[in-house]
Amino acid sequence: MAQFNLDNFIQELRAAAVADDAVKRVRQLMTEAFRSPESIRSAMPHYDNDDEVLFEDDSVSIWFVRFVPGLHVPPHDHQTTATIGVFEGAEDNHFYLCEADRLVHKSSRRVGPGDVIALKPDGIHSVEAADGAQSCGIHVYLAKLTTIERSLFDWDSGQARPYTDENYEQMKRVTA
Repeated sequence: MAQFNLDNFIQELRAAAVADDAVKRVRQLMTEAFRSPESIRSAMPHYDNDDEVLFEDDSVSIWFVRFVPGLHVPPHDHQTTATIGVFEGAEDNHFYLCEADRLVHKSSRRVGPGDVIALKPDGIHSVEAADGAQSCGIHVYLAKLTTIERSLFDWDSGQARPYTDENYEQMKRVTA
């Protein structure tokens, strides 16, 4: 297997994102790349921020995302298809539905090194690092994520609030 090259991978994802079968093609590229999570981990540059936009245009947003121990990201949606691959550590994804004025937990899934998951545009999830260690991954969104009107959801009532930095800071859970 060839050594992972981030620039080449971004170019491949950009091409896949404008294909007629973009969801399928992005998933295939992610699945293939994440078969070797160690190759990705060793090729990734160091980022000071927990979220870094690696590339974004109107068709695709490609992010480096790190989840740190003790922080539980509040329930949120993306309003576009999201494909997530983990190359270091593990993240626990908790999936929800809004039912009768409350948020209902439906399932959870641990996503570890080499795993890839996809979320539909209306999917609601919260995320936290697993096992007291940071988790690092690449997240691909089939739209310009920084301009989408997304929602955060109250942990108890399920009430949707605009996804803003202020609302995020108020709703995140810190356990450490």
